[in-house]
Amino acid sequence: MDEILFRLSSQLETLQIQTSVTVQHLQQLLSTWLAQSSRLLQNTFNDLHGQEFKESLHHLLTWFHQQVKTLAYHLYSVRISPGYIYHQLGNFYTLEVSRRELFYFITGILTGTLIGYSIALNWNVPRHLHPMKAIVCHHYLNGVEGVSLVEDAEMPVIQKSNEILIQVKAASIHEVDLKICSGYSKFYRRLLNNGRYKDVPVILGRDCAGVVVDIGHEVVNFDIGDKVFLAVPSWASGTMAEYIVVPETQVAKMPKVLPFEASASLPYSGCIAWDALVNNSIINEGNAQGRRVLVYGGSTPVGCIIIQLIKLWGGSTVAICKPQAAPVVKALGANDVILLHGSDVLKELELSEKFDAIFYTGGHLVDKKILKRFLLPHGSYVSTVPENLISDSLGYLTGSLFSGFIRIRLLIQYAFASSIYHWNDGIKLNTVYLQSIQKLADADQLHPILDKVYAPNWIDQALSHVMSDVNAIGSTVIKFH
Repeated sequence: MDEILFRLSSQLETLQIQTSVTVQHLQQLLSTWLAQSSRLLQNTFNDLHGQEFKESLHHLLTWFHQQVKTLAYHLYSVRISPGYIYHQLGNFYTLEVSRRELFYFITGILTGTLIGYSIALNWNVPRHLHPMKAIVCHHYLNGVEGVSLVEDAEMPVIQKSNEILIQVKAASIHEVDLKICSGYSKFYRRLLNNGRYKDVPVILGRDCAGVVVDIGHEVVNFDIGDKVFLAVPSWASGTMAEYIVVPETQVAKMPKVLPFEASASLPYSGCIAWDALVNNSIINEGNAQGRRVLVYGGSTPVGCIIIQLIKLWGGSTVAICKPQAAPVVKALGANDVILLHGSDVLKELELSEKFDAIFYTGGHLVDKKILKRFLLPHGSYVSTVPENLISDSLGYLTGSLFSGFIRIRLLIQYAFASSIYHWNDGIKLNTVYLQSIQKLADADQLHPILDKVYAPNWIDQALSHVMSDVNAIGSTVIKFH
């Protein structure tokens, strides 16, 4: 309490000094004005008939001047003691106050507070200076049924010196977007975002391609007019909007040989596939020659990229996919294809040689314990499907404890100059991966598999297509411009 009183006393003394200086300045202005007024009146009423009026006015001005000096003296000499204020507030509780008086007092305080708060909210200009279209999830109750296109979303603006404003041309839909509609990563969203991005409505989309339309003053690698693509983590605000703002460190130049729709299908899937290979399996560019790899879900966006990278690095791939996707998967470089719904997958796997690595990329559900039976000793099993987060189901108490733990880790990351975007799945979305993907695409060594392109107002049909285990092959894209 002593520390609080000390800090309050310091603040009050500072306020008192500032008030005294202001009053002294006001006194000087009033004195100057009174002197000028007096001279003017003397020049105007120098005849004998105005003598009585002059004397009366002079006495009035003298009295007014004296009152100002008295007020200034009291304001300057008053000493406000926080201890005295605290003592008086304590005495207030010992007074006999009627319920009626107390009711009027509390009502007045609450009414004044609400009025002031309302004035503050409406004091600034409207926030929607430039409305834009965006695809948002309004609630987590019924999954994708809560998704719709809004046309009056608030256009973001650059707030930090390292940020880039991008006009989105196209964005792709991913399985993680479907999970976000059911509350996936909502805990991290509240913890890691600011303002309106903490909760629903949530803008969907994890990657996009577009054009830079504005940059912060510290941005050095991009300029207005550059064509770029990017990916954002599951907890960040999405990319299915006409405009987005992201840090420069999350962006890369998009392939020159590809249109926006095709480029938009690569960032998120490409980063997830690259991370799965290089960081989570025993396969990499330098040792893939002669290795056998199984890709379960070869027609998913991630599966299509893994197959191409394995072929490029000299490995051999067996892909498991839907019958209608088999021609596409073979064209991408799969050495062999096992058809779902048309053959006994497990029997065919038992007849084949074991694998150095197995990648499960989604689609048909399968027990990973069964798939691991077909691994060689020291082989690697990697799932690229977003796993359920324990944090999304925590209660208030456990959530508060977990939140404190996360904040400590974030503080440590900040101390080592690590970006907040590297948290959780953000660590997989690396611009180095994006630059490698861009070079491979421009060299005609990596091809995007673009299934269908929808306009924003057809988002319901687009989501249905992605959720269909029968129809979707490769990426589904929303085209904004």
